[in-house]
Amino acid sequence: MLASLTGFTSSVSAQSNDYINIGLSDSQEILRRLQDYELLRQVDAEKDKRIQNLEAQVASLNQTVTLDQREIEINQKMLELKDKEIAALNRNFEQMKDIADRALKLAETSKPTSNWQLYGILGLAAFAIGALIAQ
Repeated sequence: MLASLTGFTSSVSAQSNDYINIGLSDSQEILRRLQDYELLRQVDAEKDKRIQNLEAQVASLNQTVTLDQREIEINQKMLELKDKEIAALNRNFEQMKDIADRALKLAETSKPTSNWQLYGILGLAAFAIGALIAQ
């Protein structure tokens, strides 16, 4: 067990020496990769912002479309109500015409005859009777 522990510490010390002995070209490569990574991270962050903006625009457009559709539905219902109102007014007008025609006919049939006509007929009848008696 002591041998394995000694072997482990020697491998750890060998690995730590590898990091220390990195050459200048390797460190420049690491720095370039880190900078590239940072640039990629910034580009990804910018893309995320653009995606969020586009999603917000799409949501706004969807809401606008929904509102426009709702407005169209309301306008259609208003037109239907106006059509029903016009139909009701037409029925009412027809019924009023029928009622007015019936009222005129009723007024003509129940119109009292004038007394002058009655007196004229009675006078003519009396004259005719008088003329017949006189003969």
